[in-house]
Amino acid sequence: MNAQIRLWGSVLLVTLVAAEFSRGQAPGKPVGEPDLVSLLSLGLDDETIIARVKKTGLAFEVSDALLQKLKAAGASEAVVKAVTDAAKAKPEAANENAVTYEQVLQMLKLGIDEDGIMKRLSKSPTLFTLDARQAETLKNVGATEKLLAAMAGQRSALSQAGDITDLAIILDCSGSMKELTTGRETKMAVAKRVVTGLVQKIPEGLNVTFVIYGHEVFGGADDPRNCQAVKVARPLSPLDASGKLELSQMIDRLQPTGATPIAFSLRTAGEELAKNKALCGLVLITDGLETCKGDPAAEAAALVANLKISFGVNVVGFGVKPEENSALKSIADAGKGKYYPATDTKALSDSILAIAQEIQAKAKPPESVSSDRRAVKVVQPTIELVPMKEILLTEAGVPKNAVYNYVKAKVEKYGEEIRIPSGTAKYELWWVPKEGHVLRLATDLIFPERKVVPIKPEEYLGMIRVKGTGAVKQVLVVPAGTPQNARGNYTTQEAKKYGDVMIVPMGKYDIYVNENLIEEGLEVAAGKLYELE
Repeated sequence: MNAQIRLWGSVLLVTLVAAEFSRGQAPGKPVGEPDLVSLLSLGLDDETIIARVKKTGLAFEVSDALLQKLKAAGASEAVVKAVTDAAKAKPEAANENAVTYEQVLQMLKLGIDEDGIMKRLSKSPTLFTLDARQAETLKNVGATEKLLAAMAGQRSALSQAGDITDLAIILDCSGSMKELTTGRETKMAVAKRVVTGLVQKIPEGLNVTFVIYGHEVFGGADDPRNCQAVKVARPLSPLDASGKLELSQMIDRLQPTGATPIAFSLRTAGEELAKNKALCGLVLITDGLETCKGDPAAEAAALVANLKISFGVNVVGFGVKPEENSALKSIADAGKGKYYPATDTKALSDSILAIAQEIQAKAKPPESVSSDRRAVKVVQPTIELVPMKEILLTEAGVPKNAVYNYVKAKVEKYGEEIRIPSGTAKYELWWVPKEGHVLRLATDLIFPERKVVPIKPEEYLGMIRVKGTGAVKQVLVVPAGTPQNARGNYTTQEAKKYGDVMIVPMGKYDIYVNENLIEEGLEVAAGKLYELE
């Protein structure tokens, strides 16, 4: 704690100077107390304020009374703690009030960079009609033509902070990944399984590149070619269902062998992301530090400077030594991302799941594709379902026990389009597992427009797993209220042993083990797994 206070104090205790900047001159003086209060009043996000503080430091001493004053002015914990807790703090919501001309001018005078001002403008409904004098005044304090155009309403290029269209994943394949985990699996086996799960959870349409390092060994340990063993295993391109399958198969073939050129891998991933010059982010999974004399933190900082890194450089340290965490965290800090210390298999799974959820929340792939055809496609689920055999299309109202007599079309892979014959009829989609009963995925679907409509299985299906020991004849799931003597005729899903996952449409169910009713009226929501003992 004392070390933390000393570090914080070294950042904050600097000379007190008022913030009056000359026109057209970049600010170089520390931020005084009045300036920080002004920044807070402008409704800027924490990241922008912290970047300004980091650039020149603060010009006042810290006391409890002063901290309370800053908090009263709207400072979050991230701003108060500045450097030490900036990566972990959760900023408060930005002020949504309209921006005035005077506020834009003040932000420029206070040295806020263009990206920070653009973020603030993106949240404001104000459109400016600038006269020649006002435009010249703004230019004299650093406004660009891009900023002036955004003020006038040309904000199509502005996106909400955190949006992402392009993603790079970097996976460590170095020799140390051969080490065993506490579960007696190699780190590589665990990482491949978890990263494959991440790939499956990425929303379709996101541009993804996959980079590996340490996958080859040349000559002896000192051979310089080992530090060049970085490969773009998947060039940046839109990820669809077939792409997920190919990428997953490639990941399964990877073997740990070589060195750890993290810096070179970051640079290589950056070159892929530079192809689109779009909002992007990176995820690096590694089990150790750079071994090739590179500077990963410097490379991460360069990515932030040269690319639109809206999602950050996120680093997962899997089973690293405690003393190595700070070096890996510095990469994430420099890349404006997060560091996830994963000490074991569960922590790795939890970390990757957290990253996947952030990607799902911030990714902006298209929800539908305009076309001159009318079709539906069931996309790769973002949750793990049992293997699918086929998906069937019928008109609505078909009895389940005769569904195959009414099939109008079928596909055997996620992402394949099913053409719709008519725009006025109602249709049903049926999901057929490789083992188990046919399920009604979605019903009463109407497709009046000529476009391709995506259907997400996780929005319609849930899961049930019954745990137990010993042999079991069958586990049955039937609609709630089904008479016991008729349950065989109304079985929704069944399993032959404990622990098997049963996929069912969302709804209420009774669950039987052999002849015994073990759960009555279980309400199953879409996308959820319900485990019963």
